[in-house]
Amino acid sequence: FVALAGSAKGQDEELARVQGKWVRTMKTDKGIFKVIKEHKGNETTLTVFDSEGVVVAAKRSEFRLEKTDKVRILTFFNNVITAGPQKGQTDKEPQSYVYRISGDAFFEVNGLLLDDKADPVVLTWERVKE
Repeated sequence: FVALAGSAKGQDEELARVQGKWVRTMKTDKGIFKVIKEHKGNETTLTVFDSEGVVVAAKRSEFRLEKTDKVRILTFFNNVITAGPQKGQTDKEPQSYVYRISGDAFFEVNGLLLDDKADPVVLTWERVKE
């Protein structure tokens, strides 16, 4: 992997593109959950709300952006669970996924990298306009 090869300007531009809040919904047997992730600098917060709007889980992590010749990769690490039943647990191990931003959509594709053990999953996030 190449950590966003190219000019510092190119690195800054790509980092700027991922900034802000992104939202998606999840259907479960307990209703529809809303998930919001916010990239601020090189830190991400992720919060899960139940169908009543109550926070049921949250975490904070750091991230870095990488680029190969063909895809962009977001790697997050130093996860700290900040809300929910696992509050206080940490995981320092890096986890990565392929991503692409198109307009106001952030496509996150897990399970495509060579060392991924799970099957591929595509998550689509929409930019939150504030």
